[in-house]
Amino acid sequence: MIDFSHEWIVSDIGGTHARFNRWSAQTGLSDNPPARFRNDDFRDLATLINQYRGDAAPDVVQAMLALALPVGPGEMRMTNRSWAFTAQGLRADAGLSQLRLVNDFVAAAAGIGALSASESIQIGGVRSSAGTVVALGPGTGLGTAVILNDGAEPQVMSSEAGHMGAAPSRDDARAVFERSRLRHGRVSWERLLCGDGLALFDAVARGADQAAAPADVAARAQSGDTAARRAASAFAHALGEFAGDLCLAFNATGGVYLTGGVLDGLGRAFDTDALREGFEDKGRFRTLLRAIPCFRVSADDLALRGLARLLEGKVRAPVYDATVKNDEIADVES
Repeated sequence: MIDFSHEWIVSDIGGTHARFNRWSAQTGLSDNPPARFRNDDFRDLATLINQYRGDAAPDVVQAMLALALPVGPGEMRMTNRSWAFTAQGLRADAGLSQLRLVNDFVAAAAGIGALSASESIQIGGVRSSAGTVVALGPGTGLGTAVILNDGAEPQVMSSEAGHMGAAPSRDDARAVFERSRLRHGRVSWERLLCGDGLALFDAVARGADQAAAPADVAARAQSGDTAARRAASAFAHALGEFAGDLCLAFNATGGVYLTGGVLDGLGRAFDTDALREGFEDKGRFRTLLRAIPCFRVSADDLALRGLARLLEGKVRAPVYDATVKNDEIADVES
């Protein structure tokens, strides 16, 4: 059971950055802006947590973390970092009495219910308040989760769908696929639909051997650079293809919510027409996909809001409790 008598640290820890805030049952999330850290500045996860605790929460000994990895018993390793740890070891090293862990995109999906109408922009389709929903986000990696809306309260399913084998249809994306295959062997959707993937799309568009930094590609796309714009459009089309496949896999008629650092970086250079073209290009199922809406999320604290909703018992999701002895993953208990 969750102890509501004291404050909790809540944190969204991705491959590149981490955000921290405080939550209590009495006041909810703190009104202070989340503290933001670069993960490269820390040797391990416990050091990062202890930095935040020392700076802003020395008296808080309970934490709920959203991590970019599959959570569970035994050793866990960040998907796109070298950090490795066990939940019980992390709890001890960070000086915490309670520690609960959840996948970062499970937390992001849990936060969708906290969005205001102005914090998401609809891209095509017909708005619907019912049906299964997909949350999807390209950043350092490619996060995915699914929200089931068939009960009294939403239930989030964790997913590693970004690691399914990629199957892009257009020639520009296939060229990126081939470059990634030569580098990695197997090519998942995450290899194409992440920051490094955007850089590969740009290298193909420029006919260059070396990829630029993803942030540079995004900046050039925003400034109108022809090759970067072409890369951003091809990236959006491939992202639409993947999102449409997930809707078919989960019968997600409630829509797709798009977030993530790559889309934040692209800003207005994100090609929504190309996204919808790839999303709807499903042959005999084009009519079904045409009716499903996509939403571009503008809130940058989605996962933190999701952690708050999980602590408040407003959403069910698989959460690993490092405090119990039986190494179980179970739905949150309020």
